[in-house]
Amino acid sequence: MALAKKTIIAAVVGVVVLVGGITGGVFIGLKYFSSPPDITRETDIPDPGPMMDLGQFSTTLADPELRVLRVRVMVELAGPEVLERLVDPGWEVMMKDEVLQTLKDQRYDNIRYAEGMEKLKLDLRSRLNATLPRVNDELAIRRILFDEFMAQ
Repeated sequence: MALAKKTIIAAVVGVVVLVGGITGGVFIGLKYFSSPPDITRETDIPDPGPMMDLGQFSTTLADPELRVLRVRVMVELAGPEVLERLVDPGWEVMMKDEVLQTLKDQRYDNIRYAEGMEKLKLDLRSRLNATLPRVNDELAIRRILFDEFMAQ
């Protein structure tokens, strides 16, 4: 009787150890020896909208010492309907004026790093969207892009 209990306990312990070993082996195999994930798969990133080149701007910054900013500004529009609406040269002049006013208010220390450049892009986008008409109840500008950026 005592031998039967010992045999059953040994069998149960053996099965538990065997199952634990197999589980651990599968886990380690999947984690360390599987192929890397496919990073080329498609994602849900939307295609860029129509682009509009506002041109190159050179201006002095709002610093006590003479600092100059030269930037080429591109805007990504919400869609082709926005581009059709903004074909009128008056809209382009208004957008360039807003860009110049925004750039002249900048300080060198605020824009010389990537974080400051991103804040400047957000400021430009919000000022331009406040000026431009909505098309299909959508803001006209999705994003601001700098083709060139030099501050000295």
